[in-house]
Amino acid sequence: MNATLGKVAQHAGVAIDTARKVLRDDPSVRFYLRERVLKSAKELDYQPNLLARALRGKSLNLVPISITELSQLYFGSLASSISRCLVEIGMEPALCFNPLHLMRMCNSLSTSASILAAGFDEKNVRALVKRQHVVTIDSHLPDIAGVGNVKIDFDTAYENLVEMLMQKNRKKIAFVSNHYHLCQINKWPITKFPAAIRQMGKHGVHPVGPSENHVFRTSKDLLEWCDSHPGTIDAVLCENDIVATEVVGDMAARKLKTPDDMLVVGCDANCLIRGIWSLKIDTEWLATEAVRLLQ
Repeated sequence: MNATLGKVAQHAGVAIDTARKVLRDDPSVRFYLRERVLKSAKELDYQPNLLARALRGKSLNLVPISITELSQLYFGSLASSISRCLVEIGMEPALCFNPLHLMRMCNSLSTSASILAAGFDEKNVRALVKRQHVVTIDSHLPDIAGVGNVKIDFDTAYENLVEMLMQKNRKKIAFVSNHYHLCQINKWPITKFPAAIRQMGKHGVHPVGPSENHVFRTSKDLLEWCDSHPGTIDAVLCENDIVATEVVGDMAARKLKTPDDMLVVGCDANCLIRGIWSLKIDTEWLATEAVRLLQ
């Protein structure tokens, strides 16, 4: 049976209210009483009832994290890193699968802060920041007072990647990303490929592919193009490592190899197979910076 606050107070020889103040970091408690209470809490392995504290209207060290598509390696790795960083500073992570889920949790419990790693909605963010700390990861919302944002510098990464491809004389470059098309349709910010296309333009090089948008939707579309336009592509930049592995698989079915026939580049560096390049997104760094801003 878990130790109660009353048992901790009795073991330490203090009033329950004194024990409660100590465990809430109240500076008004004398140091020797604080030491006795903390020692008793440790010896009894006391775990505070966070839900009960929330229902009493007190601040709860619970941090909801809005993070979609946990099945994707990037988001799964990011969720794990954020959760570990929060636990290390004595806070409790709670995964939410979309912004509405996060808002329901914040309304139901007296949460301390929120981290939004995906699914940004300006209206919800402005509502959240009125009541707690808010940190976003790679948000493209306008600046909002009281909201910290950790930015992923895709521009520099893709500019450097293009320079490496140019040095290796890989100038017939294609792109594969269904998300790119979704961004165009929904008018979402496009983060990954614009810098690469601009950098190619500085070398007088243009993307190979459908003329209307220069980006293939799927690996199948790309390889069908290669079937009818052999030798026109020597490098392909993919939305993520999962798409990159799909491209390599479709190439293998045609007896093509990477990097010999076509260099395949992914993004996330979470699902590498032999012959693929990948731009690494350091989820541990993103998590550390997000929690630092939250503090």
